[in-house]
Amino acid sequence: MNIIKHLLTGSITSAIIIGNSSSWADDSAFPEPFGLKWGMSNQELIKAGFNSPRPTGQFEYLTSITAPKPWSKGDQYLALTYKSKLVKLIVNSKSITGDVYGTQGKALYDNVKAIMTKKYGQPTDKLEYVGMKLYDDADQFYQCLDYDGCGNYITQYDLSGGLLAIQIEGQGRGKGYIKIIYESPEFYVAKDQVNNADKADDLEAF
Repeated sequence: MNIIKHLLTGSITSAIIIGNSSSWADDSAFPEPFGLKWGMSNQELIKAGFNSPRPTGQFEYLTSITAPKPWSKGDQYLALTYKSKLVKLIVNSKSITGDVYGTQGKALYDNVKAIMTKKYGQPTDKLEYVGMKLYDDADQFYQCLDYDGCGNYITQYDLSGGLLAIQIEGQGRGKGYIKIIYESPEFYVAKDQVNNADKADDLEAF
C-alpha cells in the first residue's frame, strides 16, 4: 500500500468542512499516540524503530512497521518531520481484502471512531458517502473511495490547535484499509514557515 498517499500534498482539512466546536479541552495538550512524542528528532525516531529519513520538499519522512505502543490493527507507520522534529503521524491498518461491500472496513472504521469519540468527545465533522460518480453499486465500495470525487469516509476531530482524522482508503475491488492521521499544532506552524519561505523565494526570483 502507498502510505505516502495524501500525506505530502498538505493538510487533510481540504477534504472536509471544518466545524467551529471542539469537545477536547482547550488547555489539553494535543494527543501523542503510539508512545511517540511531538518534537522527537529523526535520531530518536530511528531509535524507536523507524527507518532513516527521506526528504520530501522542506519536510522529511520516516517509516516503520511498528511503534513503541503499536495499534493492534496497525501495519505501517509514517512520521513526518520538519527541521528534524516530529510534526505529523499516520498509521495505516493491514489491508482488508475480499470485502466487496465494505462491511469489514466500515466495522473497523466505526470501532476506531468509537474509541476516539469516547476519548476526545464528538467529532468536529465527518463525510461518509459513496456512489457519487461512476462506482455506485453496493459491491463497489472501495472502488468508489479510490476514485476522486466518488465518495469519502472520514471523521475529523479538531483538538488543541491540531487535527485528528480517521479515514477509509480504497485500493480496488473488495480491498482497502483504515488510515489514522495526527496533525500536531507544530505541523501548521511548519507549513506556514515553508509557505512564507516559498513566497520570499518567488519574490526574489522575479
